[in-house]
Amino acid sequence: MTAKELTDRLLTLSKDLLFPSESEYPLEPFTWKSATLKPETILTRSQKPADTAIESITLEDFFTTVTTDEDWFEDEDREIAQRFRDLQAAIATLENVQVFRLGKIEIDVYIVGAIGPDLIGLKTTVIET
Repeated sequence: MTAKELTDRLLTLSKDLLFPSESEYPLEPFTWKSATLKPETILTRSQKPADTAIESITLEDFFTTVTTDEDWFEDEDREIAQRFRDLQAAIATLENVQVFRLGKIEIDVYIVGAIGPDLIGLKTTVIET
């Protein structure tokens, strides 16, 4: 799959999907051409100051709360969880996938992986007070 095909797939899978935290934010696909996957790149491309707090977590840790079916789920909840599982599976096809959390309280999240020389991923925001 090419970078454009995968970006288009992420756009389709994330359409109208909101990531829940203390608020809900969309998942926005992006492509960064000829970029290296490292924290400094994430800070630069996101236009954050170099001293911004940044941490890395696994893809599984990030998605676990939205991909796990609960006993109390209604059909719509199960469908949303499946959509998140499909999105996670698509991201997992990238090389060296990492999830970067930038900042505190209002946290910008970049789910990023490589395809050839380019970086592809999703950006969202989570609120944690």
